[in-house]
Amino acid sequence: MATPVDETQPLIIHGSDDVFEITDFTVISDTETFIVTLENAIHEWNLGGANASGVKRRESVPFPSNYEHQWEHDSKTVTYPPNRSLLLTHVWPGGLPEVTESANDGPYPVATADLLLHDSYFYPWSVITQQFGVFEYLLLSPVDEEKDVITTQDDLQMIRSAVEVATTNLECALPIFIQFDVPDRIFYVGTVQNGSIRTEFDTIHTFAGFRQHTCLHGILQLLREKLTMNHIPDYEINVAIELEYIIRNDFDYGADDLSADDKTIDEADISSLLIGTKRDVIKEFRLLTGWPGLRPEAISDDTAYTDLHPFSAPRWRASVSFHKGVKGLLATALERANTIARDAESRPVKDIIGDRSGAIDAKPGDAFRKIADPHHVHAINIVESVLPVDEAKLKLWMEQIFKGEPKSVDIDAMGPAFGEVYQACEIKLRNAKASPRDSVVEKLAIALLSVLLHFETEKERITAAAQTWIAFVERLRHHWENNTDIPGLEDTKVPDSSKCLLFQKVQMIQSCIASRRKRHELFDTTKNFVARDDEFYDANEEFMDSEEGSTHTQDETVAEPDGRLRQVGDLTLLHHPDTPLYEPITQDQSPMTEDMLDKHAIYLQSINEDDRIKAQICTLQSDMEAFKAANVGCCIADFVRWHSPRDFVIDEEGVGQLSERMSMEGNIWQRTWDQARAVSVAHQTRLFNESKEAESILQAFSMLKVSEVFNFILPTGMVAAVYKLLESANECHSLIHHELSQVVSHVSKYARHLESDEALSCINTIIKTESVIAEYSALKQKFEIDETDIRDTESPEGIAAADGTTIRNFVLDLMSGTVPKQAFANATPEISTRPVTIIGAPNGPLAMSIRRLLHKDGRVELAEAENDQGIGDKDELKFPPITKKKSCRKHYTITCQASRDRGPLNMPQRMMVMVNGDEWRCCRSFTSNVNFVSY
Repeated sequence: MATPVDETQPLIIHGSDDVFEITDFTVISDTETFIVTLENAIHEWNLGGANASGVKRRESVPFPSNYEHQWEHDSKTVTYPPNRSLLLTHVWPGGLPEVTESANDGPYPVATADLLLHDSYFYPWSVITQQFGVFEYLLLSPVDEEKDVITTQDDLQMIRSAVEVATTNLECALPIFIQFDVPDRIFYVGTVQNGSIRTEFDTIHTFAGFRQHTCLHGILQLLREKLTMNHIPDYEINVAIELEYIIRNDFDYGADDLSADDKTIDEADISSLLIGTKRDVIKEFRLLTGWPGLRPEAISDDTAYTDLHPFSAPRWRASVSFHKGVKGLLATALERANTIARDAESRPVKDIIGDRSGAIDAKPGDAFRKIADPHHVHAINIVESVLPVDEAKLKLWMEQIFKGEPKSVDIDAMGPAFGEVYQACEIKLRNAKASPRDSVVEKLAIALLSVLLHFETEKERITAAAQTWIAFVERLRHHWENNTDIPGLEDTKVPDSSKCLLFQKVQMIQSCIASRRKRHELFDTTKNFVARDDEFYDANEEFMDSEEGSTHTQDETVAEPDGRLRQVGDLTLLHHPDTPLYEPITQDQSPMTEDMLDKHAIYLQSINEDDRIKAQICTLQSDMEAFKAANVGCCIADFVRWHSPRDFVIDEEGVGQLSERMSMEGNIWQRTWDQARAVSVAHQTRLFNESKEAESILQAFSMLKVSEVFNFILPTGMVAAVYKLLESANECHSLIHHELSQVVSHVSKYARHLESDEALSCINTIIKTESVIAEYSALKQKFEIDETDIRDTESPEGIAAADGTTIRNFVLDLMSGTVPKQAFANATPEISTRPVTIIGAPNGPLAMSIRRLLHKDGRVELAEAENDQGIGDKDELKFPPITKKKSCRKHYTITCQASRDRGPLNMPQRMMVMVNGDEWRCCRSFTSNVNFVSY
């Protein structure tokens, strides 16, 4: 067995007369370990050497004018001992044209040559590109911004030294930047070197910059001092300047904070869903006025005087950012409704609001009972005094639900593009298992969703919803007890199973109303009506209680025909050719809702075959009995000729006979005919007890839990919400075309299957869609002329403000521009839309609308007041002043070819300065020849 080696003892080699002791004193430092880690990552990405295949940008050429920057990156975590984790990210602009490996034959690295490109001026999608002018680079940044951040100069210099060693060893021609300092004050430092040419990148930042360095004159002086080249001629220097005017809306609030402006909701009509937000969702509007290419001698900008006025800027651009995560009123109502619907501990509505003895539709008999009965004790409803909705408002709401005018949508006014989108969505929504548009159920759903926005606390919202539901049920009972049609359902025959269950049940009540009214009319025209008046009004008892009574009735009705409706053409009875054949008055088939059909199907499966057949032929038997009563002396063939003409076959000789299936032995029709008696419909047992069905539905409605109420109305509420989105998306549909199609699909699935996950998908899509609509509406409103601007529709220069179409197109451009994928997470988070060029600036119609917007900013009046000028003339449109406050930013980018430290070669140099109030940041990209030493 081998003896284990003790690694702590010197290694002794045997086999010779001499004995050697070998001790390894090599120690790998933390810096060397970090260098090896960096080299491995650079080597793995193939970014080193002359044939670095991993480098994407091999030649410094301007980007095409139509190039869309889509940044791509690859990342790897590296460890800086002992326990700091850094993220090494390779960043490059995607979609670049392929270039041969030998394309870069110039004396400079590609990153150094890129310093002179105008494409990097004021570029928003990569902060390093904007500050230093490079497009492909490596970045070392902390993984955890609290634990791994580099904050000391010692750590920075150590990491920087390691980076330079690694890049030199592998001949990496990409610049490597190191992120330094805390998130509120981030610096970037870096280098790139190719042979003897070296470019250093560094940052200077202060919260109190010198006044002389906040203007072009001082910045140029600073550049000359750094390059030690005071004699750089102005014509060798290129200057780009941009003034950034910002209108901020910096309030902080949560996504569900909707309590700022209650006027919108308090004055709302519950017959219409609310959409949008109660807060201004615009976070910042930015106007970027720029001078993209200037010579220093062409402009004067010093501490005493400046030519930098927006009215003289040749290029205007605008961008906007929005508060994200703000739920709109529509989505909030649906979320609250869905939460209530999923509440397993929900209470019945009657337990919530107590006894409604003062209901809006109390029975007239109640008032007489108080007068006739002196001992009648009237219970005072103390609950009503604390209910959130008073009876007058409830009555008004019920009037809106049951008597509101139907709403019409003018598709032609929408324009052809959106008209097609609206119609396509409407076709799908019509097939959704909800309720029809403008039905009482849809109006109820809208009212309940609106109620959820009317009150602050959850208790008030639930109580108000319970009040609204009970008032709705009482109004249904009013229609039932007074035999009046429910508005919009006058033509209902049977419940429509393609609609939601609540709508079917309301249809069922209407069917009950129509059935009872028909029975009234039938008895009014029946000759024995007076004798049988008590039998009709005994709703809970069937007309015939025993076989004896039935036989007696049959004997009375056989004597002469009864229950005739109309003569059937010129047909006569087969056994009595002189007697016309009459169509009898029959009972309607018993209408059923979807849940009743399911129960009936389960019942049929639970009984034996004979009972199942009897249960299924009760309507046929009723028709046969009515036919026998209307046609005395008839036979089954007469019945078949009326009820099923195809089963009465006439041969070539003109002789008619029953079909084969009707003539089979044991035929169910024949057996039923033999058992049927001659009983007119007025004296038959009712197949459909409308009183029982209506009362059972109304009673069930009044005993529902609040969660069950909202489960009833949610499918219709979802569909109504989508219609509201469609009506509000006329102008901005191009921004949400996909979302509209998506939400229609989700709502259709939810209405069909009623799955909770699908409900959440519906609400989430509605949140996104409503958010875009709210953003569009808020932004468009900023540029529209209000009443205070009517007298100023003409500018002092005689240029009219932009019309509605111009503003609409501009807002769509602001919001529809595809935002490039940013280079890395903290690039420029405040920019959420691509800057849009304003055509005709600074004096075009659109520019005038923007000037009015900036003129309304409170800082304009404040500046005039501080200068003791008073409020200026409204006709003179002014911009917010450039002050120490962060009301606007100034960006200066200066490039030139000059030597550094009096070297022999002119090389690319770049400096970017950003002035934001007192804050001052200078980002320098200076190139030098390391082989030249100045003595």
